[in-house]
Amino acid sequence: MGPEILARYSQVDLMDSLLELFANWERWSAEVNESHTTYPVLIQFRSARATRNWLVSLIAVLDAAALHLAFNPSLRQTQVRLALRAGFVCMRELADVRGIPYDPDPSPDGPLALEYGDFLQGVARMREQGVPMERSPEEAWPHFRGWRVNYEALAYRLAYDIEAVPAPWSGPRRRFEEVVTPTTPIDRRPAAR
Repeated sequence: MGPEILARYSQVDLMDSLLELFANWERWSAEVNESHTTYPVLIQFRSARATRNWLVSLIAVLDAAALHLAFNPSLRQTQVRLALRAGFVCMRELADVRGIPYDPDPSPDGPLALEYGDFLQGVARMREQGVPMERSPEEAWPHFRGWRVNYEALAYRLAYDIEAVPAPWSGPRRRFEEVVTPTTPIDRRPAAR
């Protein structure tokens, strides 16, 4: 999920790495857009590992980008915006291929399925890892929501249709399955002597 990505890149010295991650996902989204619209059967393909799915990963990256933009307006944003746009354009192209209707220009105040309480849980995870936040959650929520409204409905519909691994912030599935949450390796630094 998006907060977990930002939590893993929380140190200031990792900002360039985070921007590189977004640059890579911008390219990846464009490649998926091309391959999966040319060969729509690829949309259904799942990872060999049950806990991984291309769409859930894309949703997490888009959420990380939306959170970054919502909380930190003074940090570098060009690459983050490009990754976010490439991701939701990819989803729209896939929706076109599958005949899924969507609003091409949703209102930033449009409805979201993600609840504010879930957003606050993600913010708590970010805060405990020291993710920089220039805005309060109350100030950031309208900005986050204004970005997420561009992809949430399509992301949830595609995840439902392809039975993507159930993950936080990725919507409901046909069959009830336990939500798979990200696991973070334990920080095992040597003790100071």
